[in-house]
Amino acid sequence: MKQNVAILALAAALILAALNMPASVTDPLSAFLRDAVAPLSGALARAPRLLRRGAPGAGDPGALAEIARLRVALRQTQALERENQALRRMLGLATQSARRLIAAELSARDVNAWWQSARLNKGARDGLALDMPVITPDGLAGRLVRVSRTTSDVLFLVDPACRVAARIVRPDAFGIVRGLGVSARGQAACRMEYLPKDVRVLPGDDVETSELGGLYPPGLLIGRVRRVRLDDSGLYQTAEIEPAANFRSLALVFVMDTAADAEEGRP
Repeated sequence: MKQNVAILALAAALILAALNMPASVTDPLSAFLRDAVAPLSGALARAPRLLRRGAPGAGDPGALAEIARLRVALRQTQALERENQALRRMLGLATQSARRLIAAELSARDVNAWWQSARLNKGARDGLALDMPVITPDGLAGRLVRVSRTTSDVLFLVDPACRVAARIVRPDAFGIVRGLGVSARGQAACRMEYLPKDVRVLPGDDVETSELGGLYPPGLLIGRVRRVRLDDSGLYQTAEIEPAANFRSLALVFVMDTAADAEEGRP
């Protein structure tokens, strides 16, 4: 058992170290984690067979407790592996971005406003400021609406109070995306409004931020078109958008520092 605990501790240390390592180094670490899980998986696979065969100690409470401990250890190691994969995706995004990205964790979410907002564990002392975009490796998550010295609050893209100037890439059509919250089926959604009615928009078309809004830099993926219809006035089209970011299970995000863009725009 002490050996299992040591393996878990070493795996956790390796994942923390991977935050500052390139993929060429983290790939072997990921392989190590899989190897570390293998003995635990084998022990768990053998245990039920031994119990069914009436092996010595089959009814021993100590043996059953050991099986329970092995299962917990396996779940913890698998959770570390999933976290490692998520961190690698975040690191990949950071290396590809031309702007400074500040990594932050969601430290709190209101159960009564799960889809609307969340609190981050970074604030003004870390360089965060109002209206900075919040992104994930999948796409835009929202923007900062409150900032203290050590924390900040992000308003999610799917909140009805959120408005984003957007562009559908393929037909090059512009409009405004606003949040719709979550449907009765538990699906987060947005709607793009004021699309010209003579533009052919298709399900699956990518929707990005445009340069017209001012708050968000252009080219951030918002989501993809799910369906299109004429609005009630008959003058425009509206498109239901499936957000690219997974708001249900957000844990790590990046806050994009757009201060450099403002500096470049000054005369």
